[in-house]
Amino acid sequence: MREAELAYRVRQALNEGIERMDYKTTFRLEQARSGALARQRVAPASVRGWVPALEPAVVTPSDGLGRGTWGWLRGAGLVAPLVAMVVGFVAIDRWHHDQRIAKLADIDFAVLLDEHPIEAYADRGFAVFLQTEARD
Repeated sequence: MREAELAYRVRQALNEGIERMDYKTTFRLEQARSGALARQRVAPASVRGWVPALEPAVVTPSDGLGRGTWGWLRGAGLVAPLVAMVVGFVAIDRWHHDQRIAKLADIDFAVLLDEHPIEAYADRGFAVFLQTEARD
């Protein structure tokens, strides 16, 4: 049932019941109605623009945020966090890769500058040392 039809039915029911009321009650109701209408006409702008907190906000194309020029902004707002997360993961992976390369370069540099004989590098313990350093 639409709102206008409901209002029409309520008005009809009230009009039928008004014939059984006494004059004092109908006069007070008429004064209350005219006072409410007067207050509604002079309501401040903050009250006229009031929207209940639980009422869902609806964006229409006439608002400028629909399918017009700025419509892509709403879609970008949904995709931007995902793009930022992917870029962050790629940056972290790249940083770890660079750190590993730097650690291996330090080991290579130390080996080249070291004054130990070549036989020391052929030792089994040295290979284990290099493997544990490369993993860290």
